[in-house]
Amino acid sequence: MVDALENRTSKSPAGALRPAPQLVVKTQAKIKKVEDFEKIVLAHRDGVDILLSDVARVEDGLADERTLAILNGRPAVALEVRRQSGTNIVAIAERVQKEVARLRPQLPDGMTMIIATDNSDFVKESVAKVKEDLLLGGILAALVVFFFLRSGRSTTVVAIVIPTTIIGAFACIYASGFTLNRMTLLALTLSVGILIDDAIVMVENIYRHIEEGQSPIEAALSGSAQIAFAVIAASLSLLAVFVPVAFMTGMVGQFFFEFGTTMAYVIIISTFIALTLTPMLCSRMLRHQERHNALFNLSERIFQRIERVYGVLLRAALAAPLATVLIALAVFAAGLYSATLLSAEFIPQEDESEFAVGVQTPTGSSLDYTRRVLLALDDVIRQYPAVTDTYLSAGGGAQEKVDEGSIHVKLVPKSQRDFSQAALMAALRRRLADIPGIKTSIGPIPRISGGGWRNQLVQYNVRGPDLAKLDEISRQLLAELRANPDFVDLDTTYESGKPEVRVHIDRAKAADMGVTIEDVAKVTRDLVGGVDAGKFEEGGEQYDVRVRALGLFRDQPEAILGLLVRSSRGGLVRFSNLTQIEVGVGPTQIDREARQRQVTLLANLEGDTKLGDAIALINQKVAAMQLPAGYTTAFTGMADVMRESFESIFFALFLAIIISYMVLAAQFEAYTHPFTVMLTVPLAVVGAFGGLLLTGRTLSIFSMIGLIVLVGIVTKNAILLIDYTNQLRRERGMNKEEALLTACPVRLRPILMTAFSTVAGALPVVLGYGVGAESNAPMGTVIAFGLLSSTFLTLLVVPAVFSLLDSLVNVFKGGSKAA
Repeated sequence: MVDALENRTSKSPAGALRPAPQLVVKTQAKIKKVEDFEKIVLAHRDGVDILLSDVARVEDGLADERTLAILNGRPAVALEVRRQSGTNIVAIAERVQKEVARLRPQLPDGMTMIIATDNSDFVKESVAKVKEDLLLGGILAALVVFFFLRSGRSTTVVAIVIPTTIIGAFACIYASGFTLNRMTLLALTLSVGILIDDAIVMVENIYRHIEEGQSPIEAALSGSAQIAFAVIAASLSLLAVFVPVAFMTGMVGQFFFEFGTTMAYVIIISTFIALTLTPMLCSRMLRHQERHNALFNLSERIFQRIERVYGVLLRAALAAPLATVLIALAVFAAGLYSATLLSAEFIPQEDESEFAVGVQTPTGSSLDYTRRVLLALDDVIRQYPAVTDTYLSAGGGAQEKVDEGSIHVKLVPKSQRDFSQAALMAALRRRLADIPGIKTSIGPIPRISGGGWRNQLVQYNVRGPDLAKLDEISRQLLAELRANPDFVDLDTTYESGKPEVRVHIDRAKAADMGVTIEDVAKVTRDLVGGVDAGKFEEGGEQYDVRVRALGLFRDQPEAILGLLVRSSRGGLVRFSNLTQIEVGVGPTQIDREARQRQVTLLANLEGDTKLGDAIALINQKVAAMQLPAGYTTAFTGMADVMRESFESIFFALFLAIIISYMVLAAQFEAYTHPFTVMLTVPLAVVGAFGGLLLTGRTLSIFSMIGLIVLVGIVTKNAILLIDYTNQLRRERGMNKEEALLTACPVRLRPILMTAFSTVAGALPVVLGYGVGAESNAPMGTVIAFGLLSSTFLTLLVVPAVFSLLDSLVNVFKGGSKAA
């Protein structure tokens, strides 16, 4: 029957005729009407045609309902639009919105078309927030410069660098095929303070030469030449940091490739401007002032007092360099200890104004029962005033589980709510927990996939040979975790109790009757489940042709015994002669990984427990359980992604330090001075980790990338100190102590200025308000607090280490000469 149907509904190529023009030959036997199926000849017996209508009933019906979609309480058909890799989500969303607006008036009465969820909304709001931070950061950085320079002309020269560099960066971003997205704009925002560093140092040095009596042009020439090496060295050191960031692989690489590349563009352009445009503007705009106003004189006395205090501390540090280094090591150890107090997570949970509720009804429930449950839950959810839309779905997917569904909940924007999305999710979770007979799981919409096939944040696999033992281990661990209230939506993927009918075949009887096991299985599958037998076209639409037994042969388990299977010896054999039927329950599915059976423990997190804390706790519980031989465990999902990402970032951090050292060694043509410069990195760790701890933020991929950026930024201050110290020793013949006592106070103001301007530029990000702030704020926190701690410690520790290393080098040189 299936063969006959396929032959009458198929078409196939049959070659081509040779004469030109060449004609393609196709054979086809298409059915025109549904009624024509009844007239298909299946066989000839005793001169009589046996038609399909003689042995079967032809129905033009619907496939079994296995899915449902309901939007805001009304039946719906859902269409998901996915963007291709490398395309702009905002541009695609705008095109879809225009198309929906065009089609909506054409719909029949009573029907409408709306966009239930739009991922570009969060992207657009995040980009708008970063643009705001960029503008505010630029203004704050300019105000810091004015506070230190107290000159409108000098501040204008420095401020011109900001738009000039950003405009140049826009050109490079466009040439690279990037868009103005969240990551490129975040790079520009955090670089506002960095990009004016070189200009600040240049303007301050030229202005100092003018105050010493040189003309503006002479000061521009001599001042820029004196500082050029330090500017280039600092920029190359910072640029070297972004080489591993831009070329990281995996998911982190996808996140931060454009971020690292944009930062590199900014550094290159700002350095070029600092060496060219800034000196030219200084020669035209800066003037020596014989008299200053009262505010200038007051602030100058304050700065001079700061310099005197610094001079006293500097002399103390140089008098006891070893003690200074030991104190710095103790502070560094405290910074490392603070890191152990931090929680870790892959990406901070963001308030995206939408979340999902996963629902599981009792195993084996019908689609109609699941629909009623989802609608009841929908009524509960829509009682919250912040909910704007709900989208219900069930079935679908490869397995079409009709006893599982989900509710996509859309909220009003974050700015229009006085509570967070996480708070609403927690309240709803407690309310739904009182409903008996169902399981629910509430979590944010996953934007990043990797490693797991569920949406729960925590996914822990237990693998081994025996399914019952796996279930026992997972449930024992589940009971342990239930004692912690921060673990919510706890469940496992092992589900027993699914009703099933087992067909037991008597192999001996089957062999005697000429029937194989495969024959029985195929007949059961084809007649009970059905088999596709071609396609039918009508009115421009294509429909499946499906063959299966009448309902009376598959409605009840006992009906299966009446099915017939053909024997290899001729004739038909009834199932009741060689099979037995057993009704029982079993697992809904059996998962395997690496050819081993596995059960996955699932959970979401609430409260202060983050993913890193959950990983540590689960590992501790499993170690205490002492698993039997042959059973293994492994995290998957976000935990596995976080592990791989952190490993990639740590390697990039290591490479950034090595590359920076190599670049500095090549520029200084020495090994000791770059070592002294790189000591600023551990000094920055103190503030970076301390800042995260103080603000209650976590270690995530954003804060880790902030650490890499910090490696390049903090070396600038040490380069300024060491380069000028070497100049004084080389050009004026000063000894090391004289050079340090002269160079460090002179470089104090530009160092403080660059540090505070960078912090001011990052301040809007650090404060962490608005859409997307949950992820951006940790990066800004690491940079700002790390730079502050490094700056203040650098001013004392770097001179002390420089003095110690210089003495050691002289000792070794003296010893080698004596030998």
